[in-house]
Amino acid sequence: MVAPNDPSDDEVRAALSAFLARGRSRRLGAAPADFHLTRLHLLEGTVTRRVEQRTEGTQHEPGAVDLSERPVYDVLENYKLSPHEKPGDRPLDLVKRGTVHLRSCDCGNGRRRCADCNGMRYRPCEPAHVCTVCQGVTACTQTLKHGGLPSTPPRPPKPGRADRPDERVNCEACQTPDSACPGCRGWGKVRCQECQASGRIPCVPCKGTGTVECATCLGHGNLTSWTAGRIKWPSQTERVSPPVPRPRHVASELGSGGWHTDRLGIHDPLPDDLSPDHRSALEPHLRLRKGEKEREVVIKRLTVVKASPPYSDNLEFYVFRSSDGRLDVRRRVSEEGRRKVFAAVAAVVVLVLVLTH
Repeated sequence: MVAPNDPSDDEVRAALSAFLARGRSRRLGAAPADFHLTRLHLLEGTVTRRVEQRTEGTQHEPGAVDLSERPVYDVLENYKLSPHEKPGDRPLDLVKRGTVHLRSCDCGNGRRRCADCNGMRYRPCEPAHVCTVCQGVTACTQTLKHGGLPSTPPRPPKPGRADRPDERVNCEACQTPDSACPGCRGWGKVRCQECQASGRIPCVPCKGTGTVECATCLGHGNLTSWTAGRIKWPSQTERVSPPVPRPRHVASELGSGGWHTDRLGIHDPLPDDLSPDHRSALEPHLRLRKGEKEREVVIKRLTVVKASPPYSDNLEFYVFRSSDGRLDVRRRVSEEGRRKVFAAVAAVVVLVLVLTH
């Protein structure tokens, strides 16, 4: 059966004549009338279905939720969709009758103990740190004179300047001149800059309150619970395996070809002008599936004519209709021609290897 826009033999040979007249393939020793023509009837198709899915489960939302605009059902499987309730782009959410209730959240008042500070409102911090200049080892050259002074003062000093750590300052522990580290002035430790030696840092997540907003009820202190039903029609697309694949040498060029396209719905029959091979490729994909509600079948057809010169097996020509309706001709090296080229190259390589040894 002739496919739509299938070029006749005369049209193909006329396109070949015009192509050869303006190209470098004019010296083939044969006229287009002598070319052997092979027709490749290409078929590409997709089947996109919307298959209904119904699910049910318990849902919770913070605070008091107004569900009055949602449809109500008793048995989800028995719910019949009205014409304006087609869940094609987004699912349809429903509420089971008699299941809506407001309950208290287990947090009590909408807040929970802060996990960062455990409700203490602050985080513990070391009030003093080892001096980075002397590492607490050579804080003072006269450590024996410190007597009973503690190694860490009640409120250690702020870190001192250490532009020249080899120079010493007066020790605050033993009062020995020029004996102490300039960073800690003899104590070996310096005040923590983050907590200012207080031993605690205000907790940031709870802002010093000890509690944070409950993530479950979002501070409302209660939740609305109900049995939620959902109906959706997700799309599922499958591709039809083509009975004849695109010719490899012009596969990319065929994307812009003048494909004849048919679009069919779920109840539309296949086009009458489909060939038996194309019909056999499509029919297994058109069986109605359980829950299938909508369908779009896209059928694309294009005829590609392979023209082979009678006296040359090195070249071949592909003729197909372009998107503007004209016939497009593409010249390609045939598989036999490619094998000859590869064989010639291999022979040259072998000859070079023999001569160089």
